[in-house]
Amino acid sequence: MYKRYMFNLQLALEAIQTNVYRSLLTALGVIFGVAAVIAMMAVIKGTEQELLEQIKLVGVNNIVVTPIVKQSEGPVIEEAAEQANKYSPGLSLQDVNSISSVLPTVANISPEIIIETNFVRSGYRRSGKLVGVEPGFFEISNFQIEKGRMFNEQQLKWGEQVCIIGSRVASKFFSDEDPLGRYIKCGPIWLKVVGVLKNKGISDVAIANLGIRDFNLDVFAPIKTVLIRYKNRSLVTEGSIGGGRNDLFR
Repeated sequence: MYKRYMFNLQLALEAIQTNVYRSLLTALGVIFGVAAVIAMMAVIKGTEQELLEQIKLVGVNNIVVTPIVKQSEGPVIEEAAEQANKYSPGLSLQDVNSISSVLPTVANISPEIIIETNFVRSGYRRSGKLVGVEPGFFEISNFQIEKGRMFNEQQLKWGEQVCIIGSRVASKFFSDEDPLGRYIKCGPIWLKVVGVLKNKGISDVAIANLGIRDFNLDVFAPIKTVLIRYKNRSLVTEGSIGGGRNDLFR
């Protein structure tokens, strides 16, 4: 058996030496063919992974509810005004409680108010978004706290001046110190940092395709803190705060 294998190997080597160019082209064809298949599988796997990460950012079972805001541009005829008045001026915390009581299949719900403002600390200022939320928001959005803790019951109930900051906010404003227990000015109010979120990997492609923002640049506060200390929710819908928006998540 050994001699047979050696004889076949010798014949193969002689054939290769006799047809060098043909053997070389055959080998190159096999090499490039296998390499192309491996590259294609790697691209498919990478695309699959990116899609899964994008789905995690949005949430598979999440529903976003937003108010219909009456437009004020251009002349408004009487019929159009009557039609616009059929809609509510926005969403309130009562709507949150109603959804929870009417729909028992809802696993979690959190209101969200976004205010465009400026963050200031140690002589450095940067525009950003102050987001009023409840603890359920972080679970719904798959956010994890890297340092510190979640808002406690007292802070949520009384709307205390506390916040949880994104990872990039921490690196920009607290690059050389621990942000926990320190203050950052959001708009006209100083908020105490009680937590720092773990970095949320969001690519520019995901931001463009999904229409989401970079959450690492946001500052999160209890929703009652935003309602009490910044502006009443009923006025946000009317545009008294630039960029104000209110969403309800499931």
